[in-house]
Amino acid sequence: MHNCAYVFVIFYHQLYNGFSGAVTLHSLYILLYTSLFTVLPQCAAALFDQHVPAERALYEPELYEYTLHARCYRIWSYWINIIDAIWQSTVIFFIASYAYENNANIDALVFGFSIAFSMTITSMIHVILQTTRVDIALISSILLSFFIFLGFTLIFDATCIVCLNGQSPYHVSYMAFRQGIFWLTNLFTIIIAMLPRFSIKCIYNATINPLSRKNQQNHISCSTFDTHL
Repeated sequence: MHNCAYVFVIFYHQLYNGFSGAVTLHSLYILLYTSLFTVLPQCAAALFDQHVPAERALYEPELYEYTLHARCYRIWSYWINIIDAIWQSTVIFFIASYAYENNANIDALVFGFSIAFSMTITSMIHVILQTTRVDIALISSILLSFFIFLGFTLIFDATCIVCLNGQSPYHVSYMAFRQGIFWLTNLFTIIIAMLPRFSIKCIYNATINPLSRKNQQNHISCSTFDTHL
């Protein structure tokens, strides 16, 4: 999903430059966003996420029916994710565009770095919202990815004057971090971008999620059994 949002952010910029192929994101950010900055949380969630404890899955084999019959993979869930990706990319690009539109002290690379920062943070938060169990492995992967992104940015912007033709990221992030508009824009962008996903996830877990309903039923059954004793 985060790849879809990433593509739409680039697409929106093409609408403004006549599909010339030019982007405000530095070429290395485009390359490393999916291959380094956001890949670890995705892998940690895929490897270590656990919907139910192993002991419960052993004693309640009917829980396997949920994935065995592909009940968690529906066409409507696919389109929900696509719409959410479009929403996130729209919020990330156009809020930053509006915030920096009339700011003479902001150049294209600072604008692009603000977008890259928002995309990276929202991708990490998205993984947390989609994960059933938040554990040490997931938190560690998110923190490591964030520090890799931050460390690369600070080192790259401090040492690279002209690494690629026509692109000079020298002190771009340092300039952005000193501006209050950068932090306010990103804070507002991240909240607005993730609000629909967070709200729908809360409603789903409270009303539809079969695993959550089974947990509630088991809790009620245990409570009733204890009172009978």
